[in-house]
Amino acid sequence: MDDPQQRYTIQEISEKLNIPKPTLRFWEKALGKLLVPFRTPGGQRRYSVENFHIIQEINKLRKAGLSIAEIKRELNSGHKAKIDNLSSDHIDVLADRIAEIVKKELREFLYSEENLNR
Repeated sequence: MDDPQQRYTIQEISEKLNIPKPTLRFWEKALGKLLVPFRTPGGQRRYSVENFHIIQEINKLRKAGLSIAEIKRELNSGHKAKIDNLSSDHIDVLADRIAEIVKKELREFLYSEENLNR
């Protein structure tokens, strides 16, 4: 789980962390924006390395006896602290990644539009 660009299926995450798939889906709904996997065009979940670490943390907190509401507060406070500590370099890297994603999506859209017009 070292490649930050790597994406993992729900099956892979379930097996690696020994967490049932229904539990992962529940956490995704219950925690809202804290755990949002990428979705393929077919709707399948793809979890990033960051998602993997968040799931590990959720699992640890659940085993410590925290409720979902307590976990949500805990993760939100940690998330805000991370955002506050972002350097301009981190922001630039994130902006570049977002720009690349937008470019890729735009190319795919234009390519599909071009094929439809033929």
